[in-house]
Amino acid sequence: MEMKRLLHFVHIAALLLLTMSPLEAAGGKKEKRKRRRENNVHHDPPAVNSTSWFLGKLLRNYDKLRPPMQDKSTRVELGIYINSFYSISEQTMDFSVNIYLRQNWTDPRLAFDPQEGGRDMIKLEDGYWDRLWVPDVFFRNEKKANYHDVTIPNRLMRLYSNGQIWYVTKISATLSCPMDLKKYPLDVQHCPMMLESFGYTMDVLYFVWMKNAVDMDDHVSLPQYKLQGHQLEDCSQNYTAGAFPCLKVTFNLKRDIGYYMIQVYVPTALIVILSWVAFWISIDSSPARVSLGLLTVLTMTTQSASARASLPRVSYIKALDVWMSVCLVFVFASLLEYAAVNVFSRREIPKPSKASSLMEKFKGPSDKSLRSLTEVENGVNGRKQPPQYIRDPFGREKARMVDKLSRKLFPTTFILFCLIYWPVYIFIDM
Repeated sequence: MEMKRLLHFVHIAALLLLTMSPLEAAGGKKEKRKRRRENNVHHDPPAVNSTSWFLGKLLRNYDKLRPPMQDKSTRVELGIYINSFYSISEQTMDFSVNIYLRQNWTDPRLAFDPQEGGRDMIKLEDGYWDRLWVPDVFFRNEKKANYHDVTIPNRLMRLYSNGQIWYVTKISATLSCPMDLKKYPLDVQHCPMMLESFGYTMDVLYFVWMKNAVDMDDHVSLPQYKLQGHQLEDCSQNYTAGAFPCLKVTFNLKRDIGYYMIQVYVPTALIVILSWVAFWISIDSSPARVSLGLLTVLTMTTQSASARASLPRVSYIKALDVWMSVCLVFVFASLLEYAAVNVFSRREIPKPSKASSLMEKFKGPSDKSLRSLTEVENGVNGRKQPPQYIRDPFGREKARMVDKLSRKLFPTTFILFCLIYWPVYIFIDM
């Protein structure tokens, strides 16, 4: 009986083992298929329209140290967009600008099929900028310059299907501007911006201005200047290492005279006119006339020093120097005029003696009578009296005549100077 039960149990166990084996095999196959799918997800090639994968493939064998063209010189088009002009300084002879520097060239190694790339143009992000060949443009007359990185690097690079690259960078630069101040402040300054290749000679690349090479924001304004235009030139230069490409744009900046009229010309002209008031003050009012003369001279000297404080020390004469010097001469001359008037008004002549009067009254006296008269005049003991002086009755009249002449001569001369000064410095090119 027990033997039968044991056999029955073994039979049931065998049936269970036979039933579970196919299920485990099926489960194992499912697990293998799942793992295979996961592996396929990680190792299948990415989609064709993935920009990163496509650029990685395009740049796989790219050499950024080699220029695009090997058999000929690479053409690079340059242009600038001016955001602002600021800090034009005569003292340091420089000017500062904020610009977008635009560069355009073609690299045949980067040409691609638009269908493969999924588009005709690809915008390159930050990581790819340093993997491409870029022209080594720098500012030849730069004093200092910097890129902008707030809030992201202010650079834009686009790649087109024909291999053309459009590259724009935002730059703030301080550039030297040799100024000719002979006509200051009635001058026009010509400030250059020179773009040159630092390491490539003209047999490797050359620069040309693109169409509408210089553009400007409509709201750009200068506090003391007016931008009259610009000229585009080629400034390529031969060095010992070879001929390097260079382009130059020259900005014509005309100084606005309004500030200087208010701060310099009108005040100094009024000081000169004020000095002429002394010609109408009485000759006897010495304190008033001397004080007015000294005050105008000192004020003119202070004004002249203040106007020249912001200018460099140059060896030639400026238009402002001529104006200030002439005004100072007029003011000083009015002070000297009173000195001359004072001399005339206080001039003294010897007082005529009694003997002289008698001699004039009686013509032809004898020598004896003359000696008698002289002895009476000189005293009993024969001692001579010191000569006596009286004011010249015609001296005050001469002083008044000098004042009257000065009232006409000084204004006329100053007006004549103005009629010569302004046309010469405004219309004549020096």
